[in-house]
Amino acid sequence: METKHMKIQGSAMWAKVMEPDTKFVPEGQYTIKVVMPVTEAAELCEQLDSYATQKLAEVVKEQPKLKAVLSTTPAYTTEYDEDGNDTGNVTFNCKLKAVQVLRDGTKRVQKPFVCDSKVKPINPDTLIGNGSKVIVKVQPNPYMMPATKTVGVSLKMLGVQVIDLVEYGMPTTNLFDEEDGYITQAVVKDDNQEMFNDVDDTADAKDQGDF
Repeated sequence: METKHMKIQGSAMWAKVMEPDTKFVPEGQYTIKVVMPVTEAAELCEQLDSYATQKLAEVVKEQPKLKAVLSTTPAYTTEYDEDGNDTGNVTFNCKLKAVQVLRDGTKRVQKPFVCDSKVKPINPDTLIGNGSKVIVKVQPNPYMMPATKTVGVSLKMLGVQVIDLVEYGMPTTNLFDEEDGYITQAVVKDDNQEMFNDVDDTADAKDQGDF
């Protein structure tokens, strides 16, 4: 199944995109959660749901006996406040393993491209705090989990563009005018700078691999 790259725009939560987190994945994993109003996320959610439905149909066609036990799980979650009330937002959990295992068993180190509003690479010492306005480019990867008999879609993080920066540890409101994009001091050239251009790019199935 071919899936198109997607851009998810919203507020960042718990961004670990400069250095991989090794708490749950020994070789490291980059992560970021993106929060969006459900009204703005409707089209994205619909597309991701369609990928899960297509994957379910493919699995059932190959293994008809699983039809009665398989279920789908969404690629996003509803956000609730401390009192358990629906906030009207949904959260997308984007991840990228620091080491990719290819189909031939070889390993490849990978990391997301992180840039500012002008598509310039951000200084790796920059900490992206909660509430930063970001665009995250992802590769949706449909999967079937045999252990749980579930079909879903994971979001492989390819890059993060910071539109408005809230530095880690700083208040998340009244710091920036939303129309003024954050511009980093780093000006190092990066081959991935074309990632956030508005092109209709389709994933190469050969590169999906492990994520």
